Amino acid sequence: MSDSVTHTSPPPPSSSKSSSFHSLFGTSPPSHSDRDAIDHDDDEPSPTQPFSLPGTREVSGINDDNLGGELTDSFVNHDDDDISVSLDSSDDGMHCNIDLTHRAGVTVWEDANHHMQHTSDLRIDILVNTSEQRALFALQNFISIKGSISSVPLYLFIYPEGIHSIEFDGGTRPPTLGMEDRSTHFIRLRFVLSQPPTCVFAKDRPLEPKSASLGRLDVMKALATVQVFDFYLDRLRLVPEMREQLALLPSIFSSTSVRDRPKTDARRSGLQRLYGGAGGHIVNLGVAPPAFSTSASTATIPPPVQQTIEEVVAPAYIKGGSLQSPAQVITPSDRKRRRTSESQSPSPAGKRILTAFAQLTKSHAELQRRVEHLEKVVADPAGCDHTPCRYDSEELGQIIGHVDDKIDNDMLDVRIELEDQVFGETKQLVLEKTEEQHSQLWEDMRGSLDDMRREIKEELIAELRQELKMDLFKDMAQAMMRAACGDDGGKSGTGMSQSTQSTDSTQ
Repeated sequence: MSDSVTHTSPPPPSSSKSSSFHSLFGTSPPSHSDRDAIDHDDDEPSPTQPFSLPGTREVSGINDDNLGGELTDSFVNHDDDDISVSLDSSDDGMHCNIDLTHRAGVTVWEDANHHMQHTSDLRIDILVNTSEQRALFALQNFISIKGSISSVPLYLFIYPEGIHSIEFDGGTRPPTLGMEDRSTHFIRLRFVLSQPPTCVFAKDRPLEPKSASLGRLDVMKALATVQVFDFYLDRLRLVPEMREQLALLPSIFSSTSVRDRPKTDARRSGLQRLYGGAGGHIVNLGVAPPAFSTSASTATIPPPVQQTIEEVVAPAYIKGGSLQSPAQVITPSDRKRRRTSESQSPSPAGKRILTAFAQLTKSHAELQRRVEHLEKVVADPAGCDHTPCRYDSEELGQIIGHVDDKIDNDMLDVRIELEDQVFGETKQLVLEKTEEQHSQLWEDMRGSLDDMRREIKEELIAELRQELKMDLFKDMAQAMMRAACGDDGGKSGTGMSQSTQSTDSTQ
């Protein structure tokens, strides 16, 4: 089945889906210059580079280009039970040592239209070591790209310096379809960011997804712009020590303790270790950067923007004067000097204004081009190409892919609900059968005991009767013998008295 992303709120009409998708790949704002300018091949990695998490091994044969490497193996050959977890105890209750990798869960965020979105395709890596003051976070997803038979991982790295705060809820559930009646055995980690995540993809590989993976790419694009997202972990698959360690994250990453929080792990933040040693690089997903709040973070200011207002002015479109370029209204006079020196460079607020204005003018130019095209179509309706099919093959593939994603997620929700129902019914049936067998066994044992007692009683009575008979016979024999002996003694005594009397008379 295709990759999946679920929408809990009604999606926009299908007619606008194609234009919104192409707009994501169209004009792009200036990327984060400070991160794009990183030299990824340096031997000494910068602490602001993405990291490669430990505990993974290189896998050969994933595809012909040997993409994936260490972190790819975590998705291909690991399940939910193959998780590296390192716990450390200390007398200090704030001491935390977590090395949690490749953990599946449910990611929930709010899109630009304030609709709740969620997906279960992502896995999270959490590395926090307060004793060494280092931490790293990463979201991982797999994208099927054109020209490759296997999926390639796409990462969103979240640096501790870009985290405003982390919230912990130990008894909740994801607000997703099909899970309203489930028990609250999930742990929610809410990430509030002050800097956008960094997207990393395979080096020298074009990010051209297949139609089946467009939904996954859209998920990564959306998460690259959000300021708040939730990640739900199954509490039943975590040992109690890990739950206690995760409960310390809000205290470690608190908005009031920015100085004491861990920093980016420089040793594990090298891009050259990704993708089996082929290396990765920071990519721009073609979306406008969000206006992240930096009031509670120590975010670094990007390098100075070298364009002036004159350089970013879009070509004017004058059609009846209704769509006049904003640049024509605020363009300064020709006497304005170009700012070239560092001392004359714009202020940070001016840089942000220029960057936003550059994006605005590019979007305006794109809008002008589309309006011109629509006017040509309206002016010459007979010359336009007509096709009986509303969507072309690519758009049709997109729609089919999204339908497949919806079916997959609904089937997953139904399967989980059925598993819970079957488990409950099976448990109840086993309990009833066990009680029934226990009662039957007890009745059988009681009957057997009664029979045994009856047999023992009868045997004892028979033996007693036999012994009494023997004793009675012995007593009777002895009495008879005594009686016989008494008669013989009497006769002998009489004879002796008669002889004595005769003797006396003779004398």
